[in-house]
Amino acid sequence: YPQRMDWRKKGAVTPVKNQGGCGSCWTFSSVAAVEGINKIVTGQLLSLSEQELLDCERRSYGCRGGFPLYALQYVANSGIHLRQYYPYEGVQRQCRASQAKGPKVKTDGVGRVPRNNEQALIQRIAIQPVSIVVEAKGRAFQNYRGGIFAGPCGTSIDHAVQRLGTEMPLILKNSWGNFWG
Repeated sequence: YPQRMDWRKKGAVTPVKNQGGCGSCWTFSSVAAVEGINKIVTGQLLSLSEQELLDCERRSYGCRGGFPLYALQYVANSGIHLRQYYPYEGVQRQCRASQAKGPKVKTDGVGRVPRNNEQALIQRIAIQPVSIVVEAKGRAFQNYRGGIFAGPCGTSIDHAVQRLGTEMPLILKNSWGNFWG
C-alpha cells in the first residue's frame, strides 16, 4: 500500500457540502465515500444524493442521526441517484427513489475496519476513501476554523465525516459548509 495518499490530489473528493440544521452527517459521510470510490472505478467524480439516503434508508433516524454502515448497505443493495436528480432538502420526506430520474451509482458491498485499529484504517484509506465517525460535541471541534486542530479528541462518537488521506495530521471532510475548518 502507498504510505501517503490524499484523495483530494487524485480528484476523488467533491466540494464541501452543508447538511444545515438536519442531523444527516451520516448521509454526507457515506455519500462522500461512495463518490470517491465511484471516481476511482469509473474515472467520473459525480455528486450523489444525501437526500435519497435521508428519505429511503429506514434503519437510521433521518435528521436525528443515523449510521454510515446502513447508508452504505443501502447503496450496495439499491444504488443511489445523482444529487441533481434527487437534491438535498435537509428535511426527511417520503422515499422518492422510484420516481427519481437519471442514472444510479451502486457499490459491490460494504467493508468495515476493525475498531481502534489505525493501521487497518490507513491500509483501507490507501485503497479508497472511507467514512469515519468522531466525537464532535466538544466546543473546540464545533468552533474549529483552520490549521491543525489542537483541541481535545473524545471517544463518545456522535458525528460522521470522511477521512481524505493516510497522512498525519488527519484531513477530514465535514458536512458543515465552508465556514467550518
